[in-house]
Amino acid sequence: MNYFKVILASFLSAIIALALYSTFLDNRLQEPVPVPTPTTVTPDFWQKIVSDQNLSTVAVQSFKGGKIIREGSGIIISSDGIIVTTFDIVSGSDILQIFHKDKILRAKLVKYSSFKNLAILKIESANLDVARLDTNYQFQSGQEVVISGKIIKLSSPAAFAQKGMVSYVFSKDILLDTESRYFLSGSKTTNTSGFIVGMAYLREGSVRLITAEAIDNFVKEYFASL
Repeated sequence: MNYFKVILASFLSAIIALALYSTFLDNRLQEPVPVPTPTTVTPDFWQKIVSDQNLSTVAVQSFKGGKIIREGSGIIISSDGIIVTTFDIVSGSDILQIFHKDKILRAKLVKYSSFKNLAILKIESANLDVARLDTNYQFQSGQEVVISGKIIKLSSPAAFAQKGMVSYVFSKDILLDTESRYFLSGSKTTNTSGFIVGMAYLREGSVRLITAEAIDNFVKEYFASL
């Protein structure tokens, strides 16, 4: 008989505990869900990189017989008016124009290499902002970059930028996975740290890269020859 009472008491205790737990859950479900506090979204860091690089970028136009034959971008590498661009842009031209800020300047071709696809131009200007090259950058497939430069719109230079990714790294060639556009030659390729790791150019419908190291060596050869 006592044994039966113990079982019954335990059973009733379990029912009461279950009821109390259910009530607790109901109250929890009825509580309002807190609304997360909105977080402030910072500007796209790529946009900042492009803005920082804008002052040391120029637009380049080449002419033949009074007609534009090519256009692209150039990188200022010396404050006294030395600019590096691709040989593709200047090849076969008789007049070269540089657009920087609100000025249109005549440029002189002072060094070039069709094999390296590099050319150095000189303009009469001073106190220019100079680009910073990362000559020790180690390229690997999958690295994100931003490609930026300037294009002429209504006789004024307009900045452009697009994201890309290092696609293939070969011993003598680097390919970028990005949208191919006719004006990309001579544009900067910048890494996530804001340093220039190379210069883009077009070849057979693909976007390729001249490394900052190759650019730096080419520029040093020019200064050594002066």
